[in-house]
Amino acid sequence: MLPVKFTKTLTTISALAACAAMVPGMAADVQKWTDANGRVHYGDSPPPGSAAKEVRTASVAGTPPGRDVQVEETVIHAYEVSGASVRELSDAMQRTAPVSQATGQRVWGQCSWMLKWNFAHASEGGRCRIDKFSLTVSAIIVIPKWTDRNAAPESLQSRWDGFSRALRAHEDGHKENGVRAANDFANRLRALPPEKDCAALVQKINTLGERVTSEYRFIDQAFDRATDHGVNQGATLR
Repeated sequence: MLPVKFTKTLTTISALAACAAMVPGMAADVQKWTDANGRVHYGDSPPPGSAAKEVRTASVAGTPPGRDVQVEETVIHAYEVSGASVRELSDAMQRTAPVSQATGQRVWGQCSWMLKWNFAHASEGGRCRIDKFSLTVSAIIVIPKWTDRNAAPESLQSRWDGFSRALRAHEDGHKENGVRAANDFANRLRALPPEKDCAALVQKINTLGERVTSEYRFIDQAFDRATDHGVNQGATLR
């Protein structure tokens, strides 16, 4: 009997770089620990006595995809702004920038990463195991486009260019968290033991994928806190 193929898709959307008017926040450490039942947790405050380890939040894009993980080219969506001064550009972004689903506020940049997994399973010895699998990471980044840039003074163009580079680097850091999630999920899939039947295996894989996605949502949020939504990476227009 041929293995049954199943595809499951989840999407994580993060609120990313916020306007420069935000008050700088405090950096937050992400801790990882395992409870008595073997479940992995991520949080700011691990319980007393737990063997917690600090988890690195992405700062510079560049995490390589692991085996069985493919990373698609980032799709860029631009929203248009115009102005002849920092104030005019900031006001334009406040009018046309995307709205964060998490806070309901305008944000200067936004990244949505998607983790998609495909797997085939097969029966062997009365149990069902993973035969093969593949993971794909895709991302959409929304950033501003200054439509009348060429008419502005060089000094303002230079300030905008620095802001734009830092904003893009911050959003790429969120995509990197998506790649790290895929690598983590792939490692956990390789360690997954066979189940009594294929329906149970499918359920376990999808539950695991949802858990990994949830964990990396938290890491994405911690990355925003640690970088003040990109402000302390230079994603501010002054």
